[in-house]
Amino acid sequence: MPMLKWIKFRSLKYKIIIVFIIISVILVILQAGFFQHWISAIILKQSEANLHETVRQIGKQVDLQYKQIDTNARVIRNNQVLKNYLKDLKRNTINYQIAKYQIARQIVRLPNLEMIENIYIFPVGYPPMNLFYSDAIFEVDELTERLMTTNRAGSSEDVIWTVQPQSHQISMMMLIYDGDELLGLLRVDLNEKFHDQLDDVQLGEEGSIFLLNDQTIMFATDRKFVNRQETSLEQLAGSGTQITFTLDYQGWKLIGIVPNKEILNQVNQVNKILLLMELIVFAFIFLFALVVLRMILKPLKQILRGMESIEQGKLDVIVNRAGNDEFTVIIRHFNQMAERVNRLIKTVYYQQLTYRKAEVINLQSKLNPHFLYNTLDMIYWMTVVKDEEEIGDAIISLSNLLRYSISHQNEFVTVAEDMEQLENYLKIQRMRFEEKLAYVFHIDPAITDIKIPKLLIQPLVENAIKYAFQQMLLGGMITIRGYAEGDDLFLEVEDNGVGMPADKIEALVASFENKRHGGLGIQLVRQRINYIYGEDYGLSIRSESGRGTKIALKLRTDAGVPQEDLWKDEALHA
Repeated sequence: MPMLKWIKFRSLKYKIIIVFIIISVILVILQAGFFQHWISAIILKQSEANLHETVRQIGKQVDLQYKQIDTNARVIRNNQVLKNYLKDLKRNTINYQIAKYQIARQIVRLPNLEMIENIYIFPVGYPPMNLFYSDAIFEVDELTERLMTTNRAGSSEDVIWTVQPQSHQISMMMLIYDGDELLGLLRVDLNEKFHDQLDDVQLGEEGSIFLLNDQTIMFATDRKFVNRQETSLEQLAGSGTQITFTLDYQGWKLIGIVPNKEILNQVNQVNKILLLMELIVFAFIFLFALVVLRMILKPLKQILRGMESIEQGKLDVIVNRAGNDEFTVIIRHFNQMAERVNRLIKTVYYQQLTYRKAEVINLQSKLNPHFLYNTLDMIYWMTVVKDEEEIGDAIISLSNLLRYSISHQNEFVTVAEDMEQLENYLKIQRMRFEEKLAYVFHIDPAITDIKIPKLLIQPLVENAIKYAFQQMLLGGMITIRGYAEGDDLFLEVEDNGVGMPADKIEALVASFENKRHGGLGIQLVRQRINYIYGEDYGLSIRSESGRGTKIALKLRTDAGVPQEDLWKDEALHA
């Protein structure tokens, strides 16, 4: 009985071999006569279509790359924080090295920098800034100087592309404007990897690829054509097939040129290869039936054994197989799946351990502040027992103010929270000055939940107490107001102190631009508002000698910016 099954199996194998032999003989006969001319025409047409498709696909990739570089450059050019630092640098209100460091921080955050060799900014009136580079430059070249000094009104959106004569490095340049004010020039150099895909394009053995901007050749497989005009390609195009693809980016063109003899040689080679392959298939057809079962069943058994091991809980199982067929891909994915599951289990375990350690560290970090708060609370109750209510109130205000000031959980707080802590501060100052200091709050209830920077108003109140009342014999009054108009939020600090003459106010306003003198507290408040909300927001001062001073802050109801980065930038810039 087993012998009969073996004979049936063999007979089926013979049938398969005979069918393949008949098909192979028919193909050889047809190839030798009828099909050769027809196949040659098809191959010729297909070769030309493949060339068109190759140039089109490469053109799309190049188009996408240049659009990405253009987009990255415009992101840099339009970065308002970068413009603010260039503007401060142009007005000599910031150190050059600090401005360069802050601008470099904005640059390195950009994605897709692997194709860029150098990024420079040429500020107006200052040496070049080497921000992301392999070759540093220290002087302004002639082309850059001409672009920055030539009147280019209405050309702030222009992109200038150039190719270095010796190195063939491609560079793009864009002027940086803030409104109508020229702040500098941005230059981005592409690295050698940027055109790797063009160098790797295979248009036969002698085909060439060219990238043109207007009539100028920006890139060529044969570098001697770089920086030449398009007319230099006419001789090559006359003896071959030219394929042109127009890029969406600024109408650039990608041109592929393949000699005609190259295509004909390909047709002959394909015919020879096809005939040889048919003979080889005919020779090896007898071996097919013997190896096909082994090729299929052996990897299937390996996969089944691996699955059985996973089912038994052995997650570190590895199925070994060499090759590059579909079974190898399946086994590789199977191994990756088993490894990923095993790694995930270990990751969850270590995350639990790390979480427990973090809880302990967090608890330890709170011991010292809690000890201070608890000590103040103990002193408060001691004063209550001794009927020292005024001292107790001062301790409670100090404790609340201390807790609010050293907390790092939120750098933005609601108006209600900031006003509450400001009142704690004023309570302590009132106990210090007794009846000589009074204060009142007029805060619109509609703005109490709006977020503002923490401790923004307290420096202005400190200035009022320090300067406005120092020459007054009678008591002083501080009024704090808050209200909203549309998308704008207004906060005011007004006192009835000694006031300031007009010339002193002008000097104080001038100190905002020249940071060598002036009120440090007011300067810091103004800088925080400018860098968080923009140049359209800030503070205004109105004062009159003998009649007091009012400082008004103009903010937005929604800052709409990342808090962490802005606080870091603000601290460094200040």
